[in-house]
Amino acid sequence: MHAKGRLLSVSSAPVVIKKYANRRLYDTELSAYITLENLMDMVKQDRAFVILDARTGDDITRGVLAQVMLEEETRGRAMLPVAFLRQLIRCYGESRQGEVSDYLERMMAEFMDSQPPAATTGGLEALGRENAAVVRQAMSLFTSLYAVERAGNRTVENLLQEIMDLRQQVEDLRAGRDTAS
Repeated sequence: MHAKGRLLSVSSAPVVIKKYANRRLYDTELSAYITLENLMDMVKQDRAFVILDARTGDDITRGVLAQVMLEEETRGRAMLPVAFLRQLIRCYGESRQGEVSDYLERMMAEFMDSQPPAATTGGLEALGRENAAVVRQAMSLFTSLYAVERAGNRTVENLLQEIMDLRQQVEDLRAGRDTAS
């Protein structure tokens, strides 16, 4: 269900959402104004959409999705640890920013594909904690690689050892998750 109790269409074309200067979001498929909560529902339903600035036509999807996350974080449903947010912010403007973005996207896709749907709130909280741990691990990989690169101490042996350590950590996390299930 979506705004005004109407069902979402099953078309593969992304829904165009227009954001107006008054901060209102307009779903062009439903011809109705929607909320950030409606957008969150669309994401959870894996519904494709694009958000355009109504005046300029610019794609502002990324910024509005970040706003959805901010709203969730401030409502007491925090999932992103402060340390992770700080690490992420440090990556902005760095030469490897695109690599971090691509890696996080792949990692989250793999994580979501490997997880059974959580049926309870406790399951969702555990899923959030696991997700945060995996993201912290990923960020530590990039932080450590960046530190090695900047120190001019980038050797194949150092990188291979880090990869082996990370593989062991992933196996430990998987083993812990399997025993908790």
